[in-house]
Amino acid sequence: MNPPKVIVNADPPKAWFEIVSRGLDRHNTAATRIVEFYPVAFVIRDDGNHVRGGLLGSLWGQWLHVGSLWVDRALRERGLGVELMAAAEAYARAKGCVASFLQTASYEARPFYEKLGYRAYAALNDHPIKGHDRFHLSKRYTEANRLRPSPDAGIAFEPYASKEVQETIHRGVRTHAIAALGMPEAMWSPAHFFLKNDDGEIVGGALGNIWGDWYFLDILWVDRRLRGHDNGSQMLAIAEQHAIECGCKGAHLDTASFQARPFYEKLGYTVFGTLEDHPVGHSHYLLSKRLGASGR
Repeated sequence: MNPPKVIVNADPPKAWFEIVSRGLDRHNTAATRIVEFYPVAFVIRDDGNHVRGGLLGSLWGQWLHVGSLWVDRALRERGLGVELMAAAEAYARAKGCVASFLQTASYEARPFYEKLGYRAYAALNDHPIKGHDRFHLSKRYTEANRLRPSPDAGIAFEPYASKEVQETIHRGVRTHAIAALGMPEAMWSPAHFFLKNDDGEIVGGALGNIWGDWYFLDILWVDRRLRGHDNGSQMLAIAEQHAIECGCKGAHLDTASFQARPFYEKLGYTVFGTLEDHPVGHSHYLLSKRLGASGR
């Protein structure tokens, strides 16, 4: 059989995403023996049942990941952001979590999170464009920094939030970012690459996106039988070239101590942040690379 070919598809079938994501999930589960995963969704609704704010995230490895936090502009300055964080942290603690982590930007809410006990452990400068920075923050839970949600705050727990609810919250976050940066929405685009064999099977994938001046690699997976034959590096090289052609100046990703840090370092990526004991018993690394003639 011929070697699998790298193909690009900005809008691939759902099954392709599932194959690549499931492949990485199985590797992570086998490496860590951590199988518990909980989606997290807390939502603010008005009297008409419309979504006016929310927090989306997940629990894995005794950590809460705060993925998206948004409150409608008309409802801000009422403490609802704090209430959403308090509800999520209370849920996480009840599930045995020891800490939480998140990302924010220089045009977003770093001071807000720091007031809640979060501290920056890494920064990516000039992200997504020159003049702005992205910060990675974490918080170790103690009794002293416990947030206590108010039962009267009107925060609803919706563990299996619908796609419509999720899209409303994501759209609120995107709209804020576009307004703050002055960037057209077109400056974000998917960038997905797949390994496909002669039988039409998807046997690997590099899932990511381009935002501003940066390419982000979210997931990289190659079928176990095809590892050790440069398939991963080939996909990433093609992804980086695509990013350069789109005007990107850098690439970033995250990996864990049970995953592929040495692989990425051989390709020119360097660690700019480390989150110890995430998931519990392991380490989580943030890596970046400057693209272009000097970064290859």
